[in-house]
Amino acid sequence: MAGGGAVMRCEARKVVFPVFAFLILTAFASVSAAKTIYVPDDYEKIQWAVDNASDGDTIIVRDGIYYVFWKSITVNKQLTIKSENGSDNCIVNGSWWLDVFTLEADGIRIEGFTITGGWDGIHILSNNNIIINNNISSNNGDGIVLEYSNNNSVSNNDISSNYWHGISLYYSNNNSISENIISSNRYGLYLGDSNKTMIRKNEFINDGLFVEYSYGNIVEDNKVNGKPLVYLEDESDRIIDNAGQVILVKCKNITVMNSELTNTDVGIELLMSDNCLISNNNISSNYWHGIDLWYSSNNSISNNDISSNNYDGISLWYSNNNSISNNDISNNGLGIYIDYSNNNSISNNDISNNGLGIVLGDSNKTIIRKSEFINDGLFVVDSYGNIVEDNKVNGKPLVYLEGESGEFIDNAGQVILVKCKNITVMNAELTNTDVGIELLMSDNCSILNNNISNNYYGIDLWYSNNNIISKNDISSNNRYGIDLGNSNNNIIYLNNFINNAYNAFSYDSTNIWNSTEPIKYTYRGSEFKNYMGNYWDDYTGIDANGDGIGDIPYYVSYSYDEDNYPLIERFENYFVETPTPAKIFDTGRPENPYPSISGKFIGTIRTNTKIIAKKLYTYACEGTGGHTEYALICNSTWCADAEWKGYKEDWMNISFNRTVVLMPHETYNITIVTGSYPQIHHTSSLKTENGWINCTEFIDANGKKYDDWIPAIMLWS
Repeated sequence: MAGGGAVMRCEARKVVFPVFAFLILTAFASVSAAKTIYVPDDYEKIQWAVDNASDGDTIIVRDGIYYVFWKSITVNKQLTIKSENGSDNCIVNGSWWLDVFTLEADGIRIEGFTITGGWDGIHILSNNNIIINNNISSNNGDGIVLEYSNNNSVSNNDISSNYWHGISLYYSNNNSISENIISSNRYGLYLGDSNKTMIRKNEFINDGLFVEYSYGNIVEDNKVNGKPLVYLEDESDRIIDNAGQVILVKCKNITVMNSELTNTDVGIELLMSDNCLISNNNISSNYWHGIDLWYSSNNSISNNDISSNNYDGISLWYSNNNSISNNDISNNGLGIYIDYSNNNSISNNDISNNGLGIVLGDSNKTIIRKSEFINDGLFVVDSYGNIVEDNKVNGKPLVYLEGESGEFIDNAGQVILVKCKNITVMNAELTNTDVGIELLMSDNCSILNNNISNNYYGIDLWYSNNNIISKNDISSNNRYGIDLGNSNNNIIYLNNFINNAYNAFSYDSTNIWNSTEPIKYTYRGSEFKNYMGNYWDDYTGIDANGDGIGDIPYYVSYSYDEDNYPLIERFENYFVETPTPAKIFDTGRPENPYPSISGKFIGTIRTNTKIIAKKLYTYACEGTGGHTEYALICNSTWCADAEWKGYKEDWMNISFNRTVVLMPHETYNITIVTGSYPQIHHTSSLKTENGWINCTEFIDANGKKYDDWIPAIMLWS
């Protein structure tokens, strides 16, 4: 048995040795099968060489220019593709609509080419590839794109002057990007949802790094325009004072100060970083944003010069409770952009000559105080609960009203009405700002006799209905003269629309573009009566009967709306009286003002027309100093009061602390505390030319009550 066992073991060895030898021979055969292919010697085109190669082969491309016309060079095998004598001598020139190289297999090496003119220079859709010693430049869309690609190495490449990104990563992890020169692309290196990227010893020139939803990265020893690219992740309590670019990810209590953060992708970027201070920096001429905050709260941005950035000077996304103060924000594509961010404070900034000054997107409870806008302003998209006060636009007040009614505005640099009613904007110069007048969910307002010119938008209505817009000069606005997106039943007539980029826009809205009834007017010496529309400088219709009204409608852009009575000339050339708010409510003098005594009158006023008043005049009994000590007018949303200043100057008039606007057919409460002997109408209800005043009670100085004593007064402007 023992001998038999030995024989069996020997036979086993005889079996093992041939199998092992077969595996070795197979391996050698595999190695020996790898070959080198030359272009154009073996195949004229690089793609033909790829098609005829096998995994493990090397393709060497000799000097010359190789064009990619109809299809990207698609590499779907594990190959090494390299130039014979380096990138200066071997150029692969793509067609703009095609990627130059597309890598679909793992383990590919691309080396030593100049790659230019493609949609992307190299588009990587696989893993474990090496991109080395290439010049990827001159108007590719992106230089290198990694998409769902892991464990790749991109090193020692010159990646410059591409239209979008030098290198962009999407959903790609554990990649290494090292010792590249990345210069003068629109964006240098972009990380989008790509984690654990190693970025080392790269030189960014007029470029930089931009990070979105990417974590666990190691970024070290990189330079931006000769200064450190400072990337911190999960750090706190650091001071940064000499950087070419700063990116903070999940950091706290970092101070960035006294740095020149210029000519890069984004000067300072905060992702999920809180309680940081950004102060006394020059943040300018960056391609993307000056300062960009994502999900970052309780930070302070102060005393910075933020200028000439192509997009936003400062942008906040999903970032709350930040303070932006005492900055000079100028000549950016947009000064400050805030979206999905609440409870931020903007104060004491100089904001000038940006494409738009401040834009509030879907962001609430923003405080904007004491900022100076020059050739700039505020634009509100979908934002409420804000406090906007004491700001100037070109030296005049920025009037922002929210949830108010009955106001009269005649001196403003910009007007923004949010959820308001019955506001009158009249006789104002609203020029060189973001939007002259903006109404957001505001109804029954009047916009009359204003100059609205040289703004981005002239008038912008959003979900705002039943407003009247008449006798305005609306000219030279960069976007729309008037935009009525989702706003209905507005009456727009007797306005001039001149030299706007688009005179009017009315998408998904139905409005009235002429007077609602015929108007008597004089035109070129003749009298007519007709409905009257607006003057449009691009109207091409004729006026056959010479009445100054076009014979065919003017069609409003992107809508079914039309002006059926367009004016042939500017509205100033039509002599017509249009209804304007009355500036007086006068009880007049009573036939018999006695008996009279001082006391407290409580009553109501109801008008038949809009009344605009700033003062209250009291008719005094002859030979007395009859006057009003105090007056109060209120409705459910506002109050205006006035106090007597004593027997000096015009002592029979007292001024309200705000303009009083009484809307027709609405009831207002009025209280008058009289002094000395005012004239009295002895009636419980008094009709005037413009409405009624009624007595609830009059309590005289002796405590006696009357229900038929009404002081003789006049409300006027």
